[in-house]
Amino acid sequence: MIRILDKYIITQLIGPFLFGFFLFVTIIAIDPLMSTLQSIVNENIPMSVMGRWFLNRLPQDMIFTFPMSVLLANLLVFGRMSKDSETTALRAGGTNFFRIMLPVVIFALFITAVSFVFNELVVPTANQEARNIRRQEIMRLVEPEATENSVMRTSDGAFAYARKVYEKRGLMEKVLLEYYDDTGVLKKRISAATAEWDGSAWVLKAVIEQAYDPTQGLTAPSTMPELRVPTIEESPEDFARQSKKPTEMSYNELKGRIEAYERTQFMDTTEMRVGLAMKTSLPFASFFFAIIGASFGLTNNRSGAFIGFGVSILIIFIYYVMMSLFTALGKSGFLPPMLAAWAQNIIFAFVGFYIVKNIND
Repeated sequence: MIRILDKYIITQLIGPFLFGFFLFVTIIAIDPLMSTLQSIVNENIPMSVMGRWFLNRLPQDMIFTFPMSVLLANLLVFGRMSKDSETTALRAGGTNFFRIMLPVVIFALFITAVSFVFNELVVPTANQEARNIRRQEIMRLVEPEATENSVMRTSDGAFAYARKVYEKRGLMEKVLLEYYDDTGVLKKRISAATAEWDGSAWVLKAVIEQAYDPTQGLTAPSTMPELRVPTIEESPEDFARQSKKPTEMSYNELKGRIEAYERTQFMDTTEMRVGLAMKTSLPFASFFFAIIGASFGLTNNRSGAFIGFGVSILIIFIYYVMMSLFTALGKSGFLPPMLAAWAQNIIFAFVGFYIVKNIND
């Protein structure tokens, strides 16, 4: 009986979820689609170019449709089950509401995992490709010869900074390497006027090296005309890619960028930390939307598809207004980055579990 119930509810959720997913994707695709058509008609941009830009532009908005679709699916399914007295029959048979919610939680966690993987593997690559297409093929901008202010953590553990990176020439200017121990204490600092890539390793020119003594601080610098560093495996392309925007990086990439910037005190990382927290917060919205959707669906015995859709739009609007507000407060420094990214989820969690408790009682 229990396994049949789980299978039944999950099966019922799949259809409305797919319907909601394609519906919301269609809605959010209107704006980039209109931009695509305008560029084809007014600017004579080839349809193939605009088509590739459109397909790569879409994933960054699709990530928002996962929680929206979960919400709509739960509102529709539990609204129908409540209307047809199916939930009443389950309660009469001794099944409490928390047990009914188990397949909802399983389904929501699965969608959360899918959303996170999609946001990690698809969205960053698509965003970067969309930006490149727009710059190079639509706006026809000439890419700069050098990438400026590249900061990254290298394969040998160094925090590397380069003032300019000439990717095609395999050259970097004004290079700084800093090595820290496990406690975050500086061990060694190497600076160089230039660094050249010989195909397998970096060769530093006009090098100044300083070691750090815990009792005396930085020791007297030693100079050398050239130093080959085979332990750094990153190529010129890797250093040049550090110009990527946070939306074009995976969770680990962005986390590494933040750590590198904070180590070198290159710039304030508050906005990036909010963006990093959002990479986990947004996928988990599907879980909280599922609780809210199922709860609201059960509280309205006469809810139909149109009412369910209307309620989902209202809840989605409230959620994303709150998300925008808290994100802005976080980026401005009024809220800690983690709280700014998760505040709307926390509020929805309290509301959802409060409704669930009242229904169960």
